[in-house]
Amino acid sequence: MKYINLKNGKFFLFVLLILCSGSCKRDSFLNVPAAGVLTSTVTFGTQSNADLFVNDIYSNLPDMNNYDDILDGWTDNNDVGATNMVGQAVIRSNAMSAGNVPTAGDGGYLDWGHLYTLIRKCNVFLQDAAANQGAYSATWYAQRVGEVKFLRAFFYTYLYTNYGGVPLITVPLNNENGTDIFNARSTIDQTEAFIEADCDAAAAVLPVTQGSGDLGRPTKGAALTLKGWVQLFYASPLVNTSNDVSRWANAAATNLSVMNLGVYSLFNPTGDTAAYKDQFLAVNNWNPEQIFCRAYALPGKGHKREGVLGPVIVNGGEQAWGNIAPTENLVDDYEMDNGLPITDPASGYNPQQPYVHRESRFYQSVVYDGSTWQGEIWTSRIGGNNAIDLGSSSDISNTGYNGRKTLDESINGQVSLGTSPNTSNYSFYRYAEVLLSYAEAQNEAVGPDATVYSAVNAVRARVALPALPAGLSQTVMRTDIRRERRLELAFEDKRWYDIRRWDITTKPGPSGYPAAGVLTSPEYGMVITKSTSGTLVYTPTLTFNNRFTEYMNWLPISQSVLSQNTKLTQNPGYK
Repeated sequence: MKYINLKNGKFFLFVLLILCSGSCKRDSFLNVPAAGVLTSTVTFGTQSNADLFVNDIYSNLPDMNNYDDILDGWTDNNDVGATNMVGQAVIRSNAMSAGNVPTAGDGGYLDWGHLYTLIRKCNVFLQDAAANQGAYSATWYAQRVGEVKFLRAFFYTYLYTNYGGVPLITVPLNNENGTDIFNARSTIDQTEAFIEADCDAAAAVLPVTQGSGDLGRPTKGAALTLKGWVQLFYASPLVNTSNDVSRWANAAATNLSVMNLGVYSLFNPTGDTAAYKDQFLAVNNWNPEQIFCRAYALPGKGHKREGVLGPVIVNGGEQAWGNIAPTENLVDDYEMDNGLPITDPASGYNPQQPYVHRESRFYQSVVYDGSTWQGEIWTSRIGGNNAIDLGSSSDISNTGYNGRKTLDESINGQVSLGTSPNTSNYSFYRYAEVLLSYAEAQNEAVGPDATVYSAVNAVRARVALPALPAGLSQTVMRTDIRRERRLELAFEDKRWYDIRRWDITTKPGPSGYPAAGVLTSPEYGMVITKSTSGTLVYTPTLTFNNRFTEYMNWLPISQSVLSQNTKLTQNPGYK
């Protein structure tokens, strides 16, 4: 796989080794030199062979820790100034089309064809394992069917939340007459219902917890969490245009069922607020907050997150690519440590001391001027070691910030790029998101009752923020929940889905926040200079003028896919 430093033209070539318990190479293990292609009877004739097939599906889980273009760069959270990065060049430049469909990272995990290839693998297993069921133990068979139905729902969820209604295929298509692989799109209602049904089937048979030898396989809680997420998306304004309150109630009920399992909790073993950041370290893999993850292992199967995303100039040399460049828009959303937003006159915020007394997630998520990274004071002020690069002539941040959250500060960036030494899990879903999803759905269904406060305040308490004040209206609570979700889940590839489902990419948010659509508002960085008296002067500065059109809330189907399948219809707005 090629990783490209798009800001200065340097190319780095790495071989991506995928984590696969059975060490199989996609479908190639079905080939034998002397006898041709193995039959399904042989492939699925034993439990161990069938397990190899399932392991191959797991090996294709999105390798998001090795992607250089995180989805936050498609939003107002992260402004990487490289003009070739998808976020700036395609998404935030109003340039999406059927000819340049963004597929997310070098692995293309949003690619229509790739996702259907994985769905076909799931369908092959479900069909052929059923035909050979007598070769397996009943317990093994029931659990693997549940796992594969979860995985099929998982892959369909990427299609559903990015494209809308899609063809629903439940059997492997063989194309014997050249036409039977072509299917029309189902409605978004049908698609969502199909995913729910697969999640229900999985949840009915999967265990509440997995043993140490099966960590990484989905559980009952993972299936319910996935269901709760697709229900939340379905209840949100982008899809639920008539605001059917029953959809919100369904999402709340499912997320509550995850909470009631009693097996998940916010990671906070010592009561230290640093647990928020530390939960993403490899030493804390499989902590009680992680619900469904992709795992990594050494040798050769780690990831390079520090080198791709970390601060650039460290201890006098260029260490990393800096592909997390938090915007001033995001930084301004972090509250003060007294729990008040910086726009509140009572908050104590001083725009000429902007990093003083901010909430702890800010310090754990963002590298800012005057903070420390790997034993060095990191400075983005003019003349500093990472002086803001507004022209993007280098990899140095063009916002005056770099990322800290999800990175292991003990790993040098160049070592990361060279050897992929990190084995920290990538969490697709963690418990904090379930709490915030429940709070959002319950607030929309019935208003800010005591359970809404309890869920949000649990997330705030871990990072030493005070509880939300009593008596908030539904509208104010909505604003607070959305802020909590943005900050709690920053740099976890969540905001792209949230701003779209809330339908605020081009429209104002609740209570006038944001004042204009998220992706039709400018993005800012912080220019820091010294006055003649030697004091620092902080000046928010435009870094990019976002442009986006409402119909782009749904990705276009690739023209090549449309040309192959004439039964498909393009999403509205695309030519």
